[in-house]
Amino acid sequence: MIDRELCDLTKQLMFTCLSGQNSGKIQEISGILEENSVVIGSRAHEYYTTVEQIKSELDSGKWEDGREYVYRPVKDWYQCTRLAENVYLVCGNLRIEKIFQPGNEEQAFENAGLSVTGLTETSVRISMVWKKDGKANRIIHIHISVPQEDGCGQPARRPDQAAGGTEMLPEPEKKTVDYYRRLSEKDLMTGLYNRGSFEYYVKKRLESGEGGTFYMIDLDDFKAVNDTYGHVAGDRVIMDMADILRRIFAKEAVIGRLGGDEFAVYEAGCCGRKEAEEKARAVLQDYSALSEKYGNDFQLSCSIGMYREADKETFENLYSRADEALYFSKNSYKGTFHWYYRQHRF
Repeated sequence: MIDRELCDLTKQLMFTCLSGQNSGKIQEISGILEENSVVIGSRAHEYYTTVEQIKSELDSGKWEDGREYVYRPVKDWYQCTRLAENVYLVCGNLRIEKIFQPGNEEQAFENAGLSVTGLTETSVRISMVWKKDGKANRIIHIHISVPQEDGCGQPARRPDQAAGGTEMLPEPEKKTVDYYRRLSEKDLMTGLYNRGSFEYYVKKRLESGEGGTFYMIDLDDFKAVNDTYGHVAGDRVIMDMADILRRIFAKEAVIGRLGGDEFAVYEAGCCGRKEAEEKARAVLQDYSALSEKYGNDFQLSCSIGMYREADKETFENLYSRADEALYFSKNSYKGTFHWYYRQHRF
């Protein structure tokens, strides 16, 4: 399938760039770029608007062998979305460990002003627009972001802010870059945040320390929805659910489509248990009511897992606990919501 093919190519390209161990392979990147490709890197002023600029950068020695460190992948994910005929967007997030080679770690950390040794961990985010040209795959746009390194130690940018800004670009290129930035932040089908942007914005809300409720939402038996109504109608059901979430939750809530038929919401502030449950019931009822819209051939239902932030939780804790509650909902009685309870651990 085209989505798996392009996700695999994106993954391969990321590892080629990050490894820095074979400059010959990296030189091949320019061969699959469209002539008017736009490439945005992680650091200030790291953007290129022609293939010649990209070739010049690759020839600068920056990617030569002999780095003092190597990268080891920890976890990654990729999502492919069709933008237009033969044009596809692949978004990805790669969690990596940077391991300094023997003999170099002490000096490397000393130069960086760090007191720890041996190992650091970081995330790399990427959006890449591919164009199918017959049997060939060509790249129209690449945007790579390393939040921890952006601005040489300054706070990470929002996903829609390119390194170095676009004020120095000619107006046509600026519009192109801005357009693809917006695409890279959103899920193209629903207009909700994609997985990477959802995580980013939830983490920003967590910094306020005001607490909030995390909802994990999964559409029950969605394969049967596609089999009953067809994939076009299945896409409409996904978009209808996105509209339901936008309608029920406050404008300040962070709402995302994590992939497939899975959604998540984080609502910060003083929303109490009773109000949170009312919103969960409204989602269940409104989604179930869509059955009539599609002829009642199949009874639509969704399941929800909920977790209330206790005290300066991490995103990972919120996600895993709400997901555990969701698992309980789907395996107890579908079309229900449940809270995560520490004492039960389901």
